[in-house]
Amino acid sequence: MTETLVTSRLGRETIPVSTYLYVAGTGANRVARVSPEGSVSTYIPGLNVPVDLVFHPNGELFVCELSAGTVTSYKSAKKVEVVASSLDKLHGLAFDHAGVTYINEWSGNRVLRMDREGRLQTVAIVEDPVGIAIGKSGDLYVAQPQAGKVSRVKLDGTRITLIERLNEPRDPAFDEAGNLFVAETGTGRILKMTGDF
Repeated sequence: MTETLVTSRLGRETIPVSTYLYVAGTGANRVARVSPEGSVSTYIPGLNVPVDLVFHPNGELFVCELSAGTVTSYKSAKKVEVVASSLDKLHGLAFDHAGVTYINEWSGNRVLRMDREGRLQTVAIVEDPVGIAIGKSGDLYVAQPQAGKVSRVKLDGTRITLIERLNEPRDPAFDEAGNLFVAETGTGRILKMTGDF
C-alpha cells in the first residue's frame, strides 16, 4: 500500500492539524489521522485512490485523487469543495506562498497551474510526472519515474534536468533548510540534494 504523509503547524479552528499526522491511504481509499499517542482513525472515508494531500496556506486540507481526477478541499471532514475535476490521473500537488495551486496530471503529461479563481493553465509538458515541490526560487521540481529523473521547471515552461539515471524517483519534497529530498522507489532509498533551489 502506498501512503503519503503530511503534517502542519497551522493551528486552525476547522481542522486540528497542530498535533496530528494525516495519511493518504491509497489502498484503503481514505485519509487517516494519527494522534500524538499513535491512535489511527479514518478522517475522510470513501475516496478514489488518494495519492497526495497537503495543507493550503489558508489551513484547508487539499486531497488529490488519482482515479477520480479531482482535487478536493476540506475545511473540515464534512465541509467539502471540489476545486478541480475531469483531469487525467492526478499525481502531485503543491502550493506556492501566495496559495496558487500546482497539479501534476500524470496521464496527461502536464504540470498545471490553478489560480485562486479555479482557472487551469498548462505550465509545462512533462512525461509521467509523479510528485511536485516548489523551491525557494519559485521553480517547480517534478519527479519522472519512467524517465528516471527529476526536472526543474520554470514558470515560463522551461525544463532543466536536475538529476537523471535514477531508479523510479517520486515525490520530491523540501525541508525548512531548503534541502531537496526524493524517494528513489526502485532502490528503496531517500536521496538528499543540496544546492540553490
